[in-house]
Amino acid sequence: MNIDAQALINKMTSNYAQAIAVKDQQLAMAQVQIDQLNAKLAEQHKPNKAKA
Repeated sequence: MNIDAQALINKMTSNYAQAIAVKDQQLAMAQVQIDQLNAKLAEQHKPNKAKA
């Protein structure tokens, strides 16, 4: 059985890079949710002001 080691390395590297990209996207989406929740909390905790 003859395995092209470089092709295998390239495939594994590509798969790893793709997995990292997916995780980066998931982290970005989570950060958006965190920012939205922080904004909501800030809105709830700011002093009540008379609305114009």
